[in-house]
Amino acid sequence: MPADNLLGPLHGGWNVALSSLHHERQMIWIMNWVEIKRGLESVRRAQPTADICTELGSLLADAEALRATGYRALGNELAGRPSPEADTMKLLGSVTLQRVWELAAAAQGMQSLSDPDLLFERQDALAATIYGGTSEVQRNIIAERVLGLPKG
Repeated sequence: MPADNLLGPLHGGWNVALSSLHHERQMIWIMNWVEIKRGLESVRRAQPTADICTELGSLLADAEALRATGYRALGNELAGRPSPEADTMKLLGSVTLQRVWELAAAAQGMQSLSDPDLLFERQDALAATIYGGTSEVQRNIIAERVLGLPKG
C-alpha cells in the first residue's frame, strides 16, 4: 500500500482502530439516549401502574446520568483531557435502552404481544448490546483500562 494511503503511522493500525471505536461509542450514547427518551415517553403514555412508575423513575434517572456523563466526556475531549467515559456510556446506554423497551412492553401488558412496532423496538434494543462492542467486551475494557484491574 502506498504510504500516502495510510491512516496514521506505519504499524499504527491498532491505535487507528481504537480511535475509530472511541468516536463510534461517543455517537452510540447519543443515539441510545434519543431512543431511551422516546421509549420512556411510550411508557408514560401507557398509563403505567405504580410498579411500572417506580421502574420508570429509575430509568429516567439513568437517562439523565447518561446525558450528564456524555456532556462531561465532551468537555474533557474538547479540553484535551482523557475521557474514559465513552466506554461506560456505551454500556449504560445499551443496557438502559433494553430495559426501557422491556418496561414499555410491561406497561402495555398483553397488548404488547400484538404490537409490531414495539416488537421491533425490543429486538433493536437487543442489538444495542452488540454493536460498537458487546456489553461483555465493554465490561472488560472498563475493568482493565478504567479501573486498572488485571486481565481475567
